[in-house]
Amino acid sequence: MENQIQRQVLVDGEWVSRPADVYQIMARAQQQEDTQPRVPESNSELAAPTMGILSRTVFGSPYLKFILPANIRHRDLNDVVFIGEESVHLNEIRDYGHLRHVATKTDLKGRILAARVFGAPRKIQANTEYGTLYKRSTVHGARRSFTPEEAETLPPEVIVLTLTSRTLMFLWARQCRAGNVTFCQRTVRLPAGSSRFDRPGTFLAVDPHCRAIAVAAPEGRFVLYKTKPMDKWRDNDRTGSEALPIEDERIIPFQGRILHMEFLSSGGAQDDSHVVLVFVLIQAGKTKITCYDWDARSGLESVCARAERLAINAEDHNPSLLIPLARNPDFLLVCNTHISTYKDILSGVPKRYQAKIAENVLSPARPGDGRNTPRWVQWARAPRNPDYIGEALYIARDDGVVMYADRGASPPMKTEDAGIWPHPIDTAFACLAVANSRYSQSFPDLLIAAGTASDGLLCKVGAWPIEYAFIPYPGNNTFAFVESIPNWAPLTDLAVTPLPGVPGGPESDLDTVLIANGRAPHGMISELRQGLNAAVDDAFRGMTGCTGLWAIDYSNQSFEKDGGETKQHQVTFIITLPLETMLVRISRVFEHGRGRQGEVRSAWDDGSWDKVQIPDEGELPQDGVTRDLETISACAWSPQFAIQITCETARLLRRPALTHVDSLVFPNRLLSASSKADHPLIVVAFREATSPILEVIEVRDEGGFGQRCRSILPHDPTCIEILTLYGTPHVFVGTVDARVMLFNMHEANLVLVLEISLHSEASYGLESSWVCETAVLLDYEKHSAICCGTRNGYIVSLYVERSIVGDYSVLFTQMTNMGSTSARVTSSATDSEVAFVACGSDFVRVRSPQQGMSKVEIDSIWFTGRDDLAITQSSVTAIYQIPLSSGPTDERDLGGFIFAVSGDQMIFAQLDYDIRWSSYDNPPRSSERGKVVPRKVVNYATPSKLLWVKGLRQMVIATTETKEERPSPDGYRVMRSSIKLLDIHDDTHNEQSDSDQEDDVGGAFGKLLQGEYYLKHYERVYSLVEWSLLSERGRKTQLIIVGTGITTATGIEVGRKLFLRVRGSDLKLSKDYDYDQPVRCMALYDDNTLVTIYGKTLLLEQYSFTTSRWHKGGTKELPSAGICLSISKPFVYVSTAHDSHICYEAVHSGDENDIKFDFRQVFTDSRQRSSAHHLVLPMEPDVPAEDTEESSVQRAPAPSTAPSNPGALVLLSDKSCSVTGLYHRRGRKYKTAAESMFEATLPRSVIRIQRGNIRRPWRRPCNNYGETYSSPGVEADNIIGACSDGTIYAFSILTAPATRLLKLLQNLIEAKQRRDPASQYSIVKPSGDVLTQILNDANRPHDEVIGVREVDPIYGEYSATRPREAHVDGDVLARFFLESEDADLVDLLSEQTDKTVWDLFYKLAEEVLEGGHLSSTTEEDDPVELTQRWLRELLMPPL
Repeated sequence: MENQIQRQVLVDGEWVSRPADVYQIMARAQQQEDTQPRVPESNSELAAPTMGILSRTVFGSPYLKFILPANIRHRDLNDVVFIGEESVHLNEIRDYGHLRHVATKTDLKGRILAARVFGAPRKIQANTEYGTLYKRSTVHGARRSFTPEEAETLPPEVIVLTLTSRTLMFLWARQCRAGNVTFCQRTVRLPAGSSRFDRPGTFLAVDPHCRAIAVAAPEGRFVLYKTKPMDKWRDNDRTGSEALPIEDERIIPFQGRILHMEFLSSGGAQDDSHVVLVFVLIQAGKTKITCYDWDARSGLESVCARAERLAINAEDHNPSLLIPLARNPDFLLVCNTHISTYKDILSGVPKRYQAKIAENVLSPARPGDGRNTPRWVQWARAPRNPDYIGEALYIARDDGVVMYADRGASPPMKTEDAGIWPHPIDTAFACLAVANSRYSQSFPDLLIAAGTASDGLLCKVGAWPIEYAFIPYPGNNTFAFVESIPNWAPLTDLAVTPLPGVPGGPESDLDTVLIANGRAPHGMISELRQGLNAAVDDAFRGMTGCTGLWAIDYSNQSFEKDGGETKQHQVTFIITLPLETMLVRISRVFEHGRGRQGEVRSAWDDGSWDKVQIPDEGELPQDGVTRDLETISACAWSPQFAIQITCETARLLRRPALTHVDSLVFPNRLLSASSKADHPLIVVAFREATSPILEVIEVRDEGGFGQRCRSILPHDPTCIEILTLYGTPHVFVGTVDARVMLFNMHEANLVLVLEISLHSEASYGLESSWVCETAVLLDYEKHSAICCGTRNGYIVSLYVERSIVGDYSVLFTQMTNMGSTSARVTSSATDSEVAFVACGSDFVRVRSPQQGMSKVEIDSIWFTGRDDLAITQSSVTAIYQIPLSSGPTDERDLGGFIFAVSGDQMIFAQLDYDIRWSSYDNPPRSSERGKVVPRKVVNYATPSKLLWVKGLRQMVIATTETKEERPSPDGYRVMRSSIKLLDIHDDTHNEQSDSDQEDDVGGAFGKLLQGEYYLKHYERVYSLVEWSLLSERGRKTQLIIVGTGITTATGIEVGRKLFLRVRGSDLKLSKDYDYDQPVRCMALYDDNTLVTIYGKTLLLEQYSFTTSRWHKGGTKELPSAGICLSISKPFVYVSTAHDSHICYEAVHSGDENDIKFDFRQVFTDSRQRSSAHHLVLPMEPDVPAEDTEESSVQRAPAPSTAPSNPGALVLLSDKSCSVTGLYHRRGRKYKTAAESMFEATLPRSVIRIQRGNIRRPWRRPCNNYGETYSSPGVEADNIIGACSDGTIYAFSILTAPATRLLKLLQNLIEAKQRRDPASQYSIVKPSGDVLTQILNDANRPHDEVIGVREVDPIYGEYSATRPREAHVDGDVLARFFLESEDADLVDLLSEQTDKTVWDLFYKLAEEVLEGGHLSSTTEEDDPVELTQRWLRELLMPPL
């Protein structure tokens, strides 16, 4: 028995167990003849390619949990911190309350649970100089600069966070003199819990004097930390003795479930060491109060419950808020209808004083939005003078009602209505302080609230000192708009559509990202865009054909009107139209008084624009402006004179009447000309005989044209500009042979100091395409950069340097592709480092590179309007920016305004960071970076589904909205569902006048709405499909197929399939079918074949023209309900709710006239997942891809390591926050489980995946000469993923060598972060230090030198988690290489690393870059430089 084994034997078709002797088996084997083992055949054609995936966050989630005013950088910098789910956004409060984004921290190791401010708040200064005039330079004076030593010290305040990773974090920021900001942190490990109910972190409280911090679980226990004040912590941090403010900790159990937890004020200097912590608990269904207190001079062992589980008044059951008062140890309990003040809580018998909330405040603002009574959700303390005996509070309710509460020296509390917020309010609500001067109390209160399902808002209550003359009291005590905070969550659907404003041409293949977001009444369709925001104040039409725009006069005037002061800012423009010149005066008039009742407006909004063409119809001109010729150049040359140059004359005009002073008549028609303010010359070019002549004409200060000098040009000029280099005027000339020349004035002669050929620099393309048409000068550190706009859509940056003898040389040249049409460059009047470029449909800001020889920084500029959020931006053909006011002024004027001709209209706009309300406003320390600037089409209803109809170039959306079906007293509401057809890219709605906008309830959306079809009440749309039906006679019919679901009275959900016919602007029902399950997915198999999933049934139907009916072709029962469907003939890809992904092949099983199909399973996922969405990327170029409803099936190039027939790649997202790549192997297979190529683990689930060409030309890899190419190692880089919280991801499919190289760099960064002392948990003494030390030792690598085995990605490829090892986190790489100041690849590879790491890097870099475009540059001998450039291209933002 010891030598026997059990073996399986096939008996009668069944496997049975039989015993066998080991020695008999061995003897039988020895008697058999030797045989040569056969090597298993491997079919390389069936081998799966090795690929990886790179994920990068394009837009983070806009959702905010908290807003905390805190100076976490420096005491002289006014900051406000936005706290999201997994991110911290630092913003600076600029003059007049405008916000400027400073930095963002996204590398938190967990979700944020609670956040508070730790530190001494800024003291409010009182103005003691009563009755004296304000000194504007003091009120608006620039904040003083700080030394580097001050920057290294701790700020006055830090942010305290609790994370789901059991972490208590102290967070602050440091800013260097150059403006770069880095975050600093200290962390403490929180105790573990047996369940989520007793895990500390949900509740957080900070003592107002920084003596203690309390962190509590929802029930059962809390952790108490004894802390040191900020001054003591700052002193210890300077000496380096201790890096943590915590001195001791103690875990204290309690009974009950926490509602609120706060520290109370100690009540003054006489009891400064007394610390009081109060809890509002729920125990046995009753609300009770527990209070702990102790002496801060002793240890935490003295903490005891002074008042434990005290029952409160029944009227205060379940209070909404607990508000501690700042001047005494009293606190407030805010309930739905009243506010209770509790005093003497430590006595055991607290005194209660109740104050009723004003009746006008109790009325719900939106009574139909919910079944429950609105609750108070957040409060904010308003800054007041130190001698004010009371406390002023703003208390916000979730329906948008804001209450102002004032508590005097004694109860009761006084309440009044502060206003109604335009949208619901959550916990992200705060009151901001604009400045810390003694005049700060003359400023209004600033209230800010993040949007829950709409944009957030920053409003002021009161008026600025400069507005006192225009806003009468009490109108200044209402909400007035200051700034909006974009919010595009919750997101319900994603669509990639053609770029708006581009009807055709080379840019017509570009795409944009549209999403459905928001909830009624703030539902909208948003186009997500990255760039700078130019706020539009006004516009007018009639500018078709405009090619030039110049301001020749601008001024400010004040006069009396209707007994009040009125101010007028005006500017006069010369506008070039075909064969003529037009003179237009534009004025901004301020009148005292308010705008329309109930509007959220400011003083600037109360003004009005006035546009007048000079002269009016029927009048004769009274000035010296030439109107019957096209103007080539014009300018406001000096405060007294203006210049106009036409194709035949040059005129000197006297401002402001623009009367004639002097003129020149040229014998020949001018080819080009240039004039510039404050430069004593004009430049013209014309042909004399057969030679082009460049002539410089002097302009005398007293008015008049003077002497001339000329030079012969080799070819006709295309561009003439006056540039100031090294303080001397120069003449820049571009000619038709693609050459550019620079002339200097020397003793009344033109001296050529630089000549270069752009075509020779580029060394490709036609010579005529590199013709320079515009040019500006940009400041660049020690050098100057001449930025040229060429005819073929490039901007060429020539970085020049002057020699000792006065000649110029080009240090280096950079060429950037902006598009396929001519690129027009215009200088900025407010920043010498900035220029504006218009190319096709793009309008961008170009900034000189700030570090080394990197490329110019390019940010798109988007025109947006507060009243019209759906502005469609057309091509910009002319632009002029008004310079800032030179003299002192204490009010906002037209300085910095951009007047641009976009399409048919002239727009008056201003970059939001360039808005200055006075000449004393403080300029920002660093340049404004691009941000999210969404274009929004307000829908009012809640959008749930999007479909871009290519045949109509219109958008179909499915919406739901609550409507009143019957009025009171027996009234009720229903959920109304509808299908809407929108012309979302139409800009004709901008034509409506102000009076039309007042009457149009739908606003811009009403103009865009083309048709609407109402579904059944409470019916939900799951699927939308476009179907272009082409009959046998060639007649085309456009239909929209809709799949819905509706819950019946019995609780069973049934469905319908509707066919809506589109006729002009109407949507009419053609046919509908009922199903016993909801119709969740549909897709077209071919032109007349439809695949539908209803419930668990997969159905194929074919349309017959003879019978005009749908005929059933085949069905298949799915293991669970299908939620996503796409088709690439003959394969049908299905993602199910609980059984992951399944691929079927539709096989025709009947004769030629029969439509019978069978669904044969091809492959399934190797794991069971709860799918969310998928995208299929066929890799064969010859396989046609068909658009589907749920997911676009699009071709991807076959990887270089892939066989000739590689199959397809399925990107599958699931509800477990991962994106998996499943390889669909074509041909014969021996297993049905698809191989997982990679698996990206993300913080949140991706609900939609699409693919589109969303990269602008300057967002694509290119060399210094503008040639674009495919980045080595990247197979596809245009995949977009969207999450329900608004997060947008960009995915790139990588080859195996690229994945290994990027994974090596990521592993190195993470390995060094693990060794960084800042990432270790700090030790709290005396308790808990042993456990924390053990945890730190477990997380910290014992070897200080990083070995190759720790970072080599090849070991991960052979592990059980191989698919996850093929995921590269682009955010980790971007934070290190793009956002860090001291990021250097050499330091990353050499510091604290073994030599073998260098060898591995060289090997992997050679595999990726060898033979690629980068290896053909001059840096081919330095793989480190090549890799850094490759990384910059790879991590380049797609928008």
